[in-house]
Amino acid sequence: MAPATNSRDTTRASATKRQLILDTATAVFAEKGIVATTVRDISERYGIHSGSLYHHFKSKEEMVAEILLPIVTSQVEAFDRISAKSSDPVEILTQGIAAAVAQTAANPDVARILQNNAHQISDYPGLDEVVRQRRSMRDRIETVIAAGIAKGQFRADIDPRVASLMFFDAVLGAHRHLAPVGEYNAEELTRQLTALTLQGLQPAQ
Repeated sequence: MAPATNSRDTTRASATKRQLILDTATAVFAEKGIVATTVRDISERYGIHSGSLYHHFKSKEEMVAEILLPIVTSQVEAFDRISAKSSDPVEILTQGIAAAVAQTAANPDVARILQNNAHQISDYPGLDEVVRQRRSMRDRIETVIAAGIAKGQFRADIDPRVASLMFFDAVLGAHRHLAPVGEYNAEELTRQLTALTLQGLQPAQ
């Protein structure tokens, strides 16, 4: 029985080390950008030789995908859960902003990577699913805004595509304004973004 226990311990230790390397890589990508970051940068920050990093990851691209894909996928899933509970575009956007800000607060470095490396992500090999999920999220927001326009809740002169892009950029860029980098907590920033977004979309009284 001892070898099986040792095997489980080894597997757990390897998984833990893999996650610690990903955490380190996330910080480096956020600081330097995807293109400028090398495997050596990550290995030096973590404190191992570059060659040892390849025991855990095949490439830098694999690390980027493993960092970004769970977050962008969870964004889509959270928005779908909100949409499944309500057909009211105002309510969906209100809850969507709160969910997005909460996620940004929990993963500020990932938000920074996504915002500052948009073009690189689109062009980078191995990140097709990340790109697909991000486009899917923008399409969902556009659909909700278009529904609000059709119901007379939002201004008819608003282009849903433009509005969805601005919405997406605003909530993703929330990492710049959240403590400790910025001066707002997630609750206050959510309130501000919700007010600005909905007031900008609503027809003049």
